[in-house]
Amino acid sequence: ALDQSMNTIGIDSEDIESGSLESKQSEIPTDFRHEERDFRSHVSTLCDFFHLSNPFKDARRASLYQLRFAVLCASINSRILTPNFPLMVGDVHPDAFPDTKPFDFNSATYFIPMCSLLGIAIASTFVGKLSDHVGRKRVILLLSVASVVGSIVKYFTKKTFWGFCISNFIFGLFLGNLPVAMAYVGDIFTSRKEKQKELGILIACYVLGVSGGGIIAVLMGKYGLFMPLLAGGAFMFLSTIMTYFLMVNPDDARLYRAETKIHPDEDVMVRPETVNKRILWNVVLGSVADNFGSTALWPLCLSPLALEHYTLDFIHAGKEPIMSIVGFQLISVCIAFTVVPSTKISPRLFEKVGIAGACVLGNVFTAIVTLILLVIGNMPATKGGFAGFVVAFYLGFPFTVFSQLSAAPMLDTIAPKDKIGYIQGLRATAMNFGSAVAPWIFGVFADLAGTNTAIWIGIGMSLFAALVNSPLLFHREFGRIKKEKPSSKRIFPGEDKELITRILNGDFLTPEDLGAVFNINRQRTMHGKPMLVPNVKKYEEEKDLIGNLRSHAKDSFRSRLATFDCLIAQITGADPEKELSEICVLYNAAIYSDEKLMKENSCNLGQWFSDYLMDNGYHPHISSFLIKEMIISAFPPFTQDKEYTPDNIHQALRRRRHTLQKYAEVNEKEIHLEKI
Repeated sequence: ALDQSMNTIGIDSEDIESGSLESKQSEIPTDFRHEERDFRSHVSTLCDFFHLSNPFKDARRASLYQLRFAVLCASINSRILTPNFPLMVGDVHPDAFPDTKPFDFNSATYFIPMCSLLGIAIASTFVGKLSDHVGRKRVILLLSVASVVGSIVKYFTKKTFWGFCISNFIFGLFLGNLPVAMAYVGDIFTSRKEKQKELGILIACYVLGVSGGGIIAVLMGKYGLFMPLLAGGAFMFLSTIMTYFLMVNPDDARLYRAETKIHPDEDVMVRPETVNKRILWNVVLGSVADNFGSTALWPLCLSPLALEHYTLDFIHAGKEPIMSIVGFQLISVCIAFTVVPSTKISPRLFEKVGIAGACVLGNVFTAIVTLILLVIGNMPATKGGFAGFVVAFYLGFPFTVFSQLSAAPMLDTIAPKDKIGYIQGLRATAMNFGSAVAPWIFGVFADLAGTNTAIWIGIGMSLFAALVNSPLLFHREFGRIKKEKPSSKRIFPGEDKELITRILNGDFLTPEDLGAVFNINRQRTMHGKPMLVPNVKKYEEEKDLIGNLRSHAKDSFRSRLATFDCLIAQITGADPEKELSEICVLYNAAIYSDEKLMKENSCNLGQWFSDYLMDNGYHPHISSFLIKEMIISAFPPFTQDKEYTPDNIHQALRRRRHTLQKYAEVNEKEIHLEKI
């Protein structure tokens, strides 16, 4: 009977008896199509200590969370003294350097962070390329350990301006883990949307670290300007320990077993074989120009423009300043928090205008916001004017960072698999070089020609950056992603176009059609594609077909029973650790591929059922409790787990078959009684 059922739906018995699915699983990484590795030995003792029940799933999650934490800690450590730089070179704090010759106030203020950022810029190119060869985890660990040592050394050079600057540069060479982290994301994600989302999260962690480091500096202000360095070293020490135990290298099998979600074909990015150098240098030069333009907005509009206008001018005149020193510090560090909503908005903006379009818009927004702040900053210094300055700064800033958030996705798109770290390193080098040199150069301009002139130059640089990035608008990969139908609503080569069209339209299907549907969905599942999702028509459209549905119910039930017999036979005797777990991975992915479509069809089916009840005398509006009991009796639970696993799939399929068997028997009795 089983052989006859299989022949009816077009499945060979050899397919089931062999129990081997490797030849049909092209979407599963190569490691799983070869001999199974003893992955349990790779699960760290720390994961066991925290009772992570699923090593495949939890290892991936733990590794990604630790990657974010590592970026956060490195950002905190690298920017933890940012609010204190203007105080180090002035005469208002006892911990200030005795002298900063040959620099004046503005140039000295920006020379200190420039030393560190230059070190990061130089190292970013090499650490990215190094991680391509020796592994991402090893490089991140090396940078973390060196950063701990660097924080301690810099603390003991606090008495001399040039000694501090030199140590700032040397240990800045070990602060650039962001390009390595971005390369890690490029390694383990295949979906373009998910990759852009995770890159946005890393950027958010980075900017949160910038703000967090500044807030720590403000809170530790009473302990001195340099004491926050030790707090930064403590963060890096914690990050080092956690990276050692929790982070997993991209070539580890555990990172991929958990990625069961199917992505639409248009969302899966195919990496190029070689680098398009013209586009590469276009993005890099655009990033440098963008950083020069952004410097006029932040920090130049804050220091010296706002600092002099609302604070120092009042102090020198012996008056109470409108903006206190602590207020200046808080404004300068908390601005980075406004980048977080930008990271949430940017993926949607990329879909609407493309990555390159978002980049150009960010450049234009930077010029506009900077101009507004320049105008407000040159008005008479009043509390109202100061409030307007802060509001414009905080409302406008999130729209200016789209250009910086777009650089990493663009470079990831053109990076070959073996050069992801190198390409992201070039981006980090360009951005850190711009962030290092631009403030110092603009500080010199401000000392020589005035603050307003320096800011006007920055506005021009932002518009120039938009011009430099404009050619990227014509690159196909950087434009809007063309929206296509979900894979579960599409016809693939080799499939019966006429049959699938009827299935997707929600037309009436014969038992023979149902057998063909099972065969199509089975082939789709084995090739990593989602099952067909038929349209649910309105009840009014199918009201006249109720009789057909009833008359064909017997054959339909029997046909589906045969398909369940095939499924149960296929998984019976399968190795739970290998074959059955892979079947579950594919089956879950095929069923749950599109959550939005799942909810939409479920709601439509619920409406159909409600209309049917109302039209057939059940009065659901006054008998809801009774109808709920009837539904529970008619539809017993198969499983309440969110996904199928080797532990529950046998029971779930047998329960489904048992329920279907009861429906078939009841239907046959009704037909028999009608005949009598």
